[in-house]
Amino acid sequence: MSKEEHKLPLSKRKESVIFIMILFAFQVFMVVLFSVWVRYSKNEVNYDSLSSTELAELTATGGAVQEEVTNVYGYFRDINIMIFFGFGFLMTFLRRYGYSALGYTFIISALVAQWSVLIYGFFETVDHKNDHGGDYASTFEMTQTVILQGLFSAGAVMISYGAILGRVTPLQMLVVGIFEPIFYFLNMFIGEMNLEAIDVGGGMYIHLFGSVFGLTIAWFLTDKKSKDCEDNSPSYTGDYFAMAGTLFLWMMWPSFNAAIAPLGEPQFRAIANTFLSLTASTIATFIVTRLFGHLGHKIDMVHVQNSSLAGGVVQGCLAHMNINPGGAIGMGFLAGVISVLGYLFISPFLQRRFNIQDTCGIHNLHFMPGFIGSIAACIAAWKGLNDRSLYNPIEFNQIFRAGEDQAKNNAAATFISIGIAIAGGLFVGMILKALKKVGGLKAKQYYQDSAFWHVPIDYPKDVEYVVEQNNLPMPTTDNGDNVVGGGVEMKKQQSSNNNNKKENGYRRDLIRLLETLVRNEQSTEDSSYSDSDSSEDEEERERRIRKLAKKSHRRSKKPEHQPQRQPEESHFNNQSTETTDNGGSSINSPVSKV
Repeated sequence: MSKEEHKLPLSKRKESVIFIMILFAFQVFMVVLFSVWVRYSKNEVNYDSLSSTELAELTATGGAVQEEVTNVYGYFRDINIMIFFGFGFLMTFLRRYGYSALGYTFIISALVAQWSVLIYGFFETVDHKNDHGGDYASTFEMTQTVILQGLFSAGAVMISYGAILGRVTPLQMLVVGIFEPIFYFLNMFIGEMNLEAIDVGGGMYIHLFGSVFGLTIAWFLTDKKSKDCEDNSPSYTGDYFAMAGTLFLWMMWPSFNAAIAPLGEPQFRAIANTFLSLTASTIATFIVTRLFGHLGHKIDMVHVQNSSLAGGVVQGCLAHMNINPGGAIGMGFLAGVISVLGYLFISPFLQRRFNIQDTCGIHNLHFMPGFIGSIAACIAAWKGLNDRSLYNPIEFNQIFRAGEDQAKNNAAATFISIGIAIAGGLFVGMILKALKKVGGLKAKQYYQDSAFWHVPIDYPKDVEYVVEQNNLPMPTTDNGDNVVGGGVEMKKQQSSNNNNKKENGYRRDLIRLLETLVRNEQSTEDSSYSDSDSSEDEEERERRIRKLAKKSHRRSKKPEHQPQRQPEESHFNNQSTETTDNGGSSINSPVSKV
């Protein structure tokens, strides 16, 4: 290929330049802010006043900083795997979009985790001044829990990415990664820092917010061409990798819900309730998908990959509360049933009626279970306030921070999360729609890595690409229309025509073999026969050809597709070549007439 053939169109080059400039400038901006404002967490002790015994004890234990690392880092590691591996591989089901699913998850999550430390620090500083008065702090102390909050924010952004998977450019995803964390922490500032709502595992702040935000921006990016695109479909290998993502998320979801729960009994309940709920949602998924799946009583891998996780989502708000093990199982089972029904009936309805195309089905996995869990948290808070025997005094004060207003504050935070997500989604969605003019995806580039990635030689390509690279004529249908799209496999509507062509090719090859055998036999016999017998030989050869052709035709032909025809009389020497449907040639002989 020449250099000119490798060049991107002008719009794509412009998109690439803008992406590089914004990402580089934003990284420089964060380097400066981290340098002048952020400080490491440290033990708040006066080392000069410590006795030798106290100093030795501090040396052995590591102090408060080591205690936080010991308590939090295991959860941090699990959630790290969930964000970068679990969410990334869960979205690799599309047959031509594996690079983008993993690559965009990698870069945007890394950016968001870094950016979120600064945003969280800003709102934490404002909240500290509101509570204690005085001046704003000149620096911000970064703890292990603060870094963990960055991963939670990245999780919300990845949930939103699931709704628009396959329909965004790198520049558009960069915009989402910059702006969504701002709205995410604004929502946390209102719900967590002011209303003090119960949400131990992000049922409202992560799942509910991220799904509504993603569905809102998906409304701006949905068009007829994206809905009709054939590449919005899974592959067998892609589903394998997506299932690996599901299993990692499933196994580590208890860590997600228990990471910031109060130590002791609440943290154990968070682990136990989440695990029991996940098992129940998995059982419910297999029951409902077998009952309704395509109305054929078969298991749908889409449901298994997603709805089995609904039990973890539904426990997001109240996993650490005393809801009884049976209640946890019941909630998980209900979430699994509703999630599968959402994939079967609600997602098609949203796409048809509201023009919202949800690629990964985040409405079914995150919005509905998250909303159910948020309402359940209001009920559990009301029950806990009326029956304080469910909690010991220490955990009661840790969980019910808003006191008698806890149930009302949780209800308010639920709908505030939805409202902020819609407002933020509208703002970012308008920006993304405007950016479609700057290197936006064309119709044939939806759900394809090749638009922005170097792909290997075995990457499934369009028919048009194969034809262009090999200087072949464009394949056509019987009506003369070009066969485009659909990858290396033919369109469904061409399948019957392909079967006929394969059958014709088989018969043509069989006839050529018979003719070759007869010619070889004739050349051998010519040496022993005189010229006077030539006319009799020709008649004998013609008779043998017809006899052999009839016999092979009776064995290979399918009566329901091609009725038997009588051979027409013709002379073997008067042969002429004619073109067949698929560009081959056949001999106009008694054999070819059969």
